[in-house]
Amino acid sequence: MLDEKSAAKGLTALAEYREKVKSGEIIPTKALNPEEKAKANPTSMKYAIRAKCWDCACGQKEEIKLCTITDCSLYNFRPYKMSGVVV
Repeated sequence: MLDEKSAAKGLTALAEYREKVKSGEIIPTKALNPEEKAKANPTSMKYAIRAKCWDCACGQKEEIKLCTITDCSLYNFRPYKMSGVVV
């Protein structure tokens, strides 16, 4: 359990964060598409792969799941794979 001082500090920090989001100073990462996340994190291989698949599938998550381009060098690393399905 948190004491009152810690709880108050946390609430203050949360209020400050929400104000920064409202003003546009901070953009929550969930609001970004994979291409924007890759640009925000240029050294992340995970985000680069997701951005490429997102671009190739024209922004359709379901198309990435259903991808049949097995000669693509990113095929085995693509996000949103269908579980239990062998292509």
